[in-house]
Amino acid sequence: MKKSHFVSVAVNNAIRKLDLLNLTFAQKSIIGYGGYMPQDVSDVISVMKSGKWDISSIITHEFPLCEIEKAIQTAADPHCALNAIIGFRVCT
Repeated sequence: MKKSHFVSVAVNNAIRKLDLLNLTFAQKSIIGYGGYMPQDVSDVISVMKSGKWDISSIITHEFPLCEIEKAIQTAADPHCALNAIIGFRVCT
């Protein structure tokens, strides 16, 4: 039986119902964004590189590295941001 994973990230901020019986018997797991496995990251990178989807459309904010605190605060507010990225451009 193949195991499956559901990874919940900040955009999934609503309360969800969960069928624990199905979760237990189907060998499924739920992890938060801090629990990514190397294969999960590899799969996401492959999807991003494929060009099949316009992922730039989900980026709502971009911050330079010197504003990392503001970036994290913005990304943590689901009413303010969908996805915030931190670039490595020079701060002035």
